[in-house]
Amino acid sequence: MTRPTYMPKEADFFRRLELRRRRGRVGILFNYFSILAAGLALIALFFNVANEAFGTIGVVNTIEPETLADGRPLAELSNDELAAILAAHEGRRLRVFIRDTISQVSAEEFTKASVAQIVGADDVDPAIGGELLKSISVEQQAALLARYADGGVLRRLVLEEVVEQKVIASFTLSETLFNFEAIKAEIEGPILDEYKRAQRLDHAKVKVIRIHSWLNSDFLAKPMSSTPALAGVRTALIGSIGLMAVVALTALPIGVGAAIYLEEYAQHGFINRLIETNVRNLAGVPSIIYGMLGLAIFVRALAPVTSGIIFGYNFDAPSVETVIERIAPHFDGEIRFDGGAFTSDSDEIDAPMLARVVDVFLRFGSPSLAMLGNSSVVDMSQALAEALAIEVDVTFTGADEAHDIDARGSAYRFDVAADAPISDDTFDQLMASLVRLNSFSPNGRTLISAGLTLALLILPIIIINAQEAIRAVPAAIREASYGLGATRWQTIWRSVLPAALPGIMTGTILSVSRAVGETAPLIVVGAATFLVADPTSPFSQFTALPIQIYQWTARPQGQFADIAAAAIIVLLALMLTLNAAAIFLRNRYSIRF
Repeated sequence: MTRPTYMPKEADFFRRLELRRRRGRVGILFNYFSILAAGLALIALFFNVANEAFGTIGVVNTIEPETLADGRPLAELSNDELAAILAAHEGRRLRVFIRDTISQVSAEEFTKASVAQIVGADDVDPAIGGELLKSISVEQQAALLARYADGGVLRRLVLEEVVEQKVIASFTLSETLFNFEAIKAEIEGPILDEYKRAQRLDHAKVKVIRIHSWLNSDFLAKPMSSTPALAGVRTALIGSIGLMAVVALTALPIGVGAAIYLEEYAQHGFINRLIETNVRNLAGVPSIIYGMLGLAIFVRALAPVTSGIIFGYNFDAPSVETVIERIAPHFDGEIRFDGGAFTSDSDEIDAPMLARVVDVFLRFGSPSLAMLGNSSVVDMSQALAEALAIEVDVTFTGADEAHDIDARGSAYRFDVAADAPISDDTFDQLMASLVRLNSFSPNGRTLISAGLTLALLILPIIIINAQEAIRAVPAAIREASYGLGATRWQTIWRSVLPAALPGIMTGTILSVSRAVGETAPLIVVGAATFLVADPTSPFSQFTALPIQIYQWTARPQGQFADIAAAAIIVLLALMLTLNAAAIFLRNRYSIRF
């Protein structure tokens, strides 16, 4: 009996071999095609972005910059000269410029703070240091700007407020390369004529700039502006970097700790498998869901913490002394608080009344941690009237009448009884001061809320990556450590984690780079779409590069699409930097077993 053979005949063998080779060549061709398609898509992406970020623009100035300083360009002017130009053309608005550029106090306290407090310096001229800003001359305000403001900020103000520089037309890079002369004729002809008619300008010249780059050093250094030519991404870039820091500092230790527990401590039973399954499912949840979770938890439920109020950061709770300083100017005599006792020389208020009024200011001035700030104006007026032992008639009015105060966007009229010791004007001033003090309420739409939301978003990804990195460490390393007498934690800390660190860091950096590009959670949490003040702490308002790009692309002006393309390049550079760091760490600390 012959044994059956499992080897095919020679002809059949070579036929099958040729078939496998043919299938292999098809697979290789498919791989080449995939790489080519991905490369073409990437090239198309970069070309589209670069095509918008560079090109030709037509710039019109209402006032030519050279005429402001005897033919000298603005870049050569000193701070004193720039401030003098602002004083000459925008003297009434210098206080606004000081508030927006160099002020060190909040907007609510700006009108009540002294010059020294506003600039936050001890070397202010003593003659004006203790004065209110509105009490000093325009020349002195200009001197403050010249001394404490950055030269770049002053040049931007001159261009934006005095020169009124505007970009009236922009064309892409491809149009510039192939049709520049026609573009120039169109800008200098019908586009300029239409701009003159719209602005009612008889004389206006246009400067055509070929191969203008929206992405430059000024673009990185300037904050947001309503004028595309003067807008930048500094505030958004700082916000994105701050978000990265909060995300990394929060998600990394929690994610690695969870991975260590699941891999090294948890029993590999049903419960552990259920937890790992849910972690993997969470990694696929849409980011908008995490945004809603962050809104409910960090913005609303934990507002006292995420707004900074519980740490006294965003709000200085009023004290008896600060209340006395606030209300003393409203009475004719002198009122004091010395040694724990109130004294009053005023005919309008005695010491017991003063104590009751201070108590009202302290009660309505300290916002509740349960988000009960912004009390009713009528409730505050009734409490103040009871403290003064008088009767007050409160009337809502939309007209601009005598003794009206604007509160919460509405006008109120307070009529004090005829036999009351204080006048209508005094009560109005007290109410206006009380409303300003009460206007603060905790707001959790801050940088730390957004960072914690994004940390939740990438936490499942970090846990999965850390688990895989820890699982890849050979069991022999653990056994060798145990053999030398090490405990489980010593083995994990001294042997397992160093070996798994390259994989953990690579996964973390790639996860953070994903979080940097997220937009939906930030919109839900409350990122600002227009913000010119840089975030200075985790409790500050914030914006980010994706939000800035989204806001610019939503605007109808074509120039905003151009600066959005420049911002995309900045965002891509940031993400490529993170990816390069991940590759470097992987290669630098990788261990082969």
